[in-house]
Amino acid sequence: MKVINLVADYEVASGQVTLSVIVGDAQIGSSVVKLGSREVARGVIADAPIGVGAEIRKQPLFLKSVVTDVNDSTNHTSVTYALRGGRKDQQFLSAGTVDQNGDSIIYRAKFNLV
Repeated sequence: MKVINLVADYEVASGQVTLSVIVGDAQIGSSVVKLGSREVARGVIADAPIGVGAEIRKQPLFLKSVVTDVNDSTNHTSVTYALRGGRKDQQFLSAGTVDQNGDSIIYRAKFNLV
């Protein structure tokens, strides 16, 4: 199974940081989100609260998403990570193509909260 990795920084501020994980290309997927070693969300992630800026600064945010190709029109898959509530709202895109219909890709992301 293919694995796609993303590492990026996200600058927090004083407010609540939230995360959404958007699976694109009419495919399906599920995610697990950890702040450090503590799980903070699982399943379909939509505006999940991660924590307040000062409390989460300097902690790593880890994500693992498994996306399965169910769209017969394309083998392309993608995941968009939308972080909000920091210095500025940002989106980060990861994309890949499965070899055969029905295959899955593991997407891993690490966001350094700075």
